[in-house]
Amino acid sequence: MTRFNVASELEYTATLPVTFLLNIRAGDCERQRVEQERFVITGGIPFETHVCASTGNRFDLITLEVPGIYQIRYEATVEVSVERLDGRMLPETDPGHFDLELLNYLYPSRYCQSDRLGDLTASEFDGAATPYEKVLAVCDWIRNHVSYTSGSTHASTSAVDTLVERAGVCRDFAHLGIALCRAMNIPSRYFTGYAYELEPPDFHACFETWIGGRWLVWDATGLASPDGMVRIGTGRDAADVSISTSFGPLQLNHQKVSCLAVDDFYQKMSPSEIREQAISLTSAEPGRGPRSVAA
Repeated sequence: MTRFNVASELEYTATLPVTFLLNIRAGDCERQRVEQERFVITGGIPFETHVCASTGNRFDLITLEVPGIYQIRYEATVEVSVERLDGRMLPETDPGHFDLELLNYLYPSRYCQSDRLGDLTASEFDGAATPYEKVLAVCDWIRNHVSYTSGSTHASTSAVDTLVERAGVCRDFAHLGIALCRAMNIPSRYFTGYAYELEPPDFHACFETWIGGRWLVWDATGLASPDGMVRIGTGRDAADVSISTSFGPLQLNHQKVSCLAVDDFYQKMSPSEIREQAISLTSAEPGRGPRSVAA
């Protein structure tokens, strides 16, 4: 169990009155507890915090009535309880026994066109015997075939685009990992959060797979350790958990993100440990969503 101090600062320019959603609050769920948090907008602008009933993701709804420059700061102390599992011992689950809500993470989605990757997965990953080994192979394949290149993609880049361009950032690595896993009937979802010792500091995108009755966290970029993640939210892909969704013109001027371990005993997992130990940051039961917490 480790506590993290997370913080994000964002500055926006509104040229017209605009309403937008922010998704920067740490999640409050079975293995992650928000001990304290603070959300402030310059000028005392009011906001409403909403919790998605199906995912537990927390959004802040903000309306800027007067054009201008606005600063937003969020900070929280979050306790994360990691479940470490021997990935080699995780049981397989036949798709015929998946709970209905898991099927949503098997279907193709806007940025994860898994229905177009069947031939690729058949040729590249048939040698992996178990779902856990298949996901390990997927992460290795992405790191070996896709270059992590800042500024190489944009908001509309999909998993198939990343395959063609062979370059991307964490968002693109996650989308490609999700699409490849779904093509092999492994339920997969997008994970966004704060990451300990990520360089440069930023919001980070990973993905989770449902294996052995649990959601397991994977970082296809290799830039962060799965046991150093603080969850913000999960969804089918980035469209479900965008950091900011604006219903009108809104320009991001700059942002600053940090994630610091409060406990001195925390040690980042090594690459060899990551291969041997599966990391779960949620409950084993798919029907137990994160708790709803009022603002």
